Amino acid sequence: MFGKAQEQPLDSPMTRYAGPGVRPLTRVLIGPPGLPLISVTTLAGLLLLYGASVPGGYFMTSIFGGLLAMGVAMVWAPRLLVGLVRADGRPGLRRHWARWAAIPLLGTVTAVLLTFDTSYAVRFALSKDSMEAIARELVAGGKTSADPGWAGLFQVSSVERQSGAVTFVLEDTGFLARYGLTWSPDGKPGVDSDASYRHLTGPWYEWMERF
Repeated sequence: MFGKAQEQPLDSPMTRYAGPGVRPLTRVLIGPPGLPLISVTTLAGLLLLYGASVPGGYFMTSIFGGLLAMGVAMVWAPRLLVGLVRADGRPGLRRHWARWAAIPLLGTVTAVLLTFDTSYAVRFALSKDSMEAIARELVAGGKTSADPGWAGLFQVSSVERQSGAVTFVLEDTGFLARYGLTWSPDGKPGVDSDASYRHLTGPWYEWMERF
């Protein structure tokens, strides 16, 4: 009397999106980014910011962070494209827009912070008082060098005094060059054939010496 209930075709948009007829690969492609992908994106951003937090950068850290960021882009962009072109994917884009937007938002924030050298500036600002105290103690004591270790938030391989200026050579920074920070209250240090200086603020200069 009532007849047989009409079944949805297995290939209909409703079935493909919501029902068991969705193929596993399709479900992954039209699904929103999950916690693993967002976590990897965050990790890539943190590695890139940490790699750029010293003059010359931490080369291997920056490379690894860049590779992770490229991997995230290669996963996220095709999935977004699939979600846009498939009728069964667009509802998910609208429903989970925050999760889709999290990836480019994290990428944009990281890019802006890198553009303005924010991680380097913050690390230096938090370290310069401790470094200046070490430099003043070295000059007052008449010594030409100090033991390596930590100066503020920077790990240094050596601390050297030359004519009233003190240079903190940073550990594991740069590629095919050494980098550091120089405290020179008497102005820009004398430039020799191996080292160059770039003024940062006050008595502080960025130091670089090629191998």
